[in-house]
Amino acid sequence: MDIFSRSASSSREFIEETVTALLSAESNQAAAEIIGRALSAYTVFDLQYIGGYLKCEAERLPDPYRRLYRPYCMDLFDQYHAFMQDFRPGIVCHGPLPDLDLWKKYWTGVPEYCFQDAVSSQSPRPVQNHPLSKFFYRLVFAYVMFVKGGCGHPVGMPFPGGFRIRQAGDIVYCPIRDREKDLPQALCNYCPAKQDPDF
Repeated sequence: MDIFSRSASSSREFIEETVTALLSAESNQAAAEIIGRALSAYTVFDLQYIGGYLKCEAERLPDPYRRLYRPYCMDLFDQYHAFMQDFRPGIVCHGPLPDLDLWKKYWTGVPEYCFQDAVSSQSPRPVQNHPLSKFFYRLVFAYVMFVKGGCGHPVGMPFPGGFRIRQAGDIVYCPIRDREKDLPQALCNYCPAKQDPDF
């Protein structure tokens, strides 16, 4: 069954049970296994919906920013596929999660966040801000940022105004890293990138 076919109560139960398990994880391997099981529940049809929304979001942007951003709009899927290529054959990172307090903070409030602004619809297609779509995003980037130590945005990704994610040595600099502090669920608050001192 496609995950988006689940009822609101079944969706909430899936999210809450997964978050409870993730809050108890203390190692990279445990976190990856829980994330992998949850992401495996998304079928190819679910992934098509999520991918379609990502492309639609990019196409709604004004030019010339749309042309600059388009090569980066599928980063969520690129990260998902990279994870699943490691997860399915059992290639996982070992060792403890690097910051357990931040890990727990990342997951606290996620069920409420996923259902925030969710609207009921008579359409047979899932709405763009479907709770399980938001949860997919959260799962993928939990692995990227905490287990793999990567950043929430790829190096080179542009922002409006001509700003970009850049890397100098081992440090990734983001022009908006510290601008999302009043939004507790913003991924920027958990990203290992540093605020770009030029902005």
